[in-house]
Amino acid sequence: MVPEMHDDLTKSAILYGTDKFGYHDYTPNYYKMFAHLRDKPIKVLEIGVGGYADDDRGGQSLEVWRDFFPNAEITGIDIQKKTMDLGPRVKILQGSQVDPEFLEELVQKRGPFDIIVDDGSHRNEHIVESYELLFPTLVCGGIYVAEDVQTSFHPRFGGSLEMTSPNSVGYFGELQRKLATVSKDPLIAEVAAMERFHNMIALHKKTQGGKPHDVFASNRFDELRNKTPSVSFVGGAVNLPFKTEEPKASDWGEECDSADLVVATVEKDTPSVTDIEKLFNAVNDGGIMVLRSDDPAKDFAPDGDLMNYAQQRFTMVDHVEILVHYPSAEIDALAAQIYSVERFADAILLYKSPNTYPSNFAFDAKNPLAKAAITHMGEILKDAKSEGGLVQYADIRTRHESREAAAETIAQLTSIGATSRLYYQMAGALAQREKRPEDAAQIFETALEKFNNDPQFTVMLAGVYGTLRRMEDAEALLREAYEVNPRARNVIASLSRVLANKGALDEAITLAEKSITLFPQPHRPARWVILADLHKRQGNVEAAKTAVASALALAPKDETALALQAALDA
Repeated sequence: MVPEMHDDLTKSAILYGTDKFGYHDYTPNYYKMFAHLRDKPIKVLEIGVGGYADDDRGGQSLEVWRDFFPNAEITGIDIQKKTMDLGPRVKILQGSQVDPEFLEELVQKRGPFDIIVDDGSHRNEHIVESYELLFPTLVCGGIYVAEDVQTSFHPRFGGSLEMTSPNSVGYFGELQRKLATVSKDPLIAEVAAMERFHNMIALHKKTQGGKPHDVFASNRFDELRNKTPSVSFVGGAVNLPFKTEEPKASDWGEECDSADLVVATVEKDTPSVTDIEKLFNAVNDGGIMVLRSDDPAKDFAPDGDLMNYAQQRFTMVDHVEILVHYPSAEIDALAAQIYSVERFADAILLYKSPNTYPSNFAFDAKNPLAKAAITHMGEILKDAKSEGGLVQYADIRTRHESREAAAETIAQLTSIGATSRLYYQMAGALAQREKRPEDAAQIFETALEKFNNDPQFTVMLAGVYGTLRRMEDAEALLREAYEVNPRARNVIASLSRVLANKGALDEAITLAEKSITLFPQPHRPARWVILADLHKRQGNVEAAKTAVASALALAPKDETALALQAALDA
């Protein structure tokens, strides 16, 4: 069962081009969480505006929230300065998501907030710290979402397979263990329920009066209320707030007939993991399994076996992400079948639906869920007149299908006068691919008028000038960019190559030497090989051998370096 994606929030996300849909599958989940607040005069905060260092880029998701919540006041914060004007109901402030003084002033002036979405740095320690600073300020009944928590398993964001601090999934997993306990800590005591989706964790704050949420009030049951579901009770019947078929009852350890809903009441030392998974296998696709307790303080004790299993399920929702960096990690058979986990003080809800949406770090456009999403994007964007969504759609098709597959969308962007950085990159690259160098030159020249001395566009235009045999123009362009940014590694490398081609080997070698340490470690062996080849062309064999040795010290099996070493030794 493919989760529903034809909602207004998803449509808006597609049109504006936020990666909350396409590279991710977030918006159907957001729609589920936020639809009941749509027309209310709420306040929304999003951490992270997007667009990186460019002050006029980003803000797509702020536009989505603005349109989805017509009576809301929207606030975005970003560590970078942002100058976009998104209308009177949207304000963007510059500041850090872990600066206590900034956040305190933010809440005083713009809050308190009904919804907070953390789409900021994605560093594990920042996710945890922002939650601890901001969740206590959330209005009663509010919702806090930590987005992109797959970085819990990505080392460059401070992640690992260890579920210990500051691992964000581990942190929230420990929190869900404690929901049935009596605590004075507001980060636990004020949590009414938690939802765990692919790459996302949502925490619902208790309403005024402090009541936890009822599992059977979850809007996940909306799908079942409309179909008179088949139900199986295990360990005792429970009153359900909707009509069902004649329910069937069994005890723990007995076979359970297939059903749309299985409600299992925990008793004493039951259930075992085997019992739970046998029952889950009896749930129909698109169905729900609820594990509940009449005495959660005992049955859901934080250090008990059931909470150990709950944390495993909580973690395994991101099994796709785990395998990106840890391909030998042990993933159990149910991981791909549990789309979401909801945690209540007295219950655990498992929703059965395919959970195989690909990682944005290893995106697979052929994955059935991703393919359906991309197809839906094309349908929505067919007659689009603004570039945000078209750019993202063209980028996905370029990266994961071919430049030719995106050609029609790029033409559509050209026809509406697109001016974004990504549009120029794709349009120019497509012109090169189609052997239209004059068109490519014009595109990159226009891009450089907007993004003056941009290293990437400079190098791309210099390459086109080379194709057109305008070598003097290429050299002049690269020299100007080099003067402005003497640490732009790609500019330095390209200028070195141009100089080498015209025979200015001394200067080419000097620049090549300077560029090596500007490149990341994995790229340095190739830079040493290029330097060695320049020395060889100059006739300095000993210097060439030294450079090759440096390459092989970093990458002993590099075939290009080994071949050059053999040629130098011959």
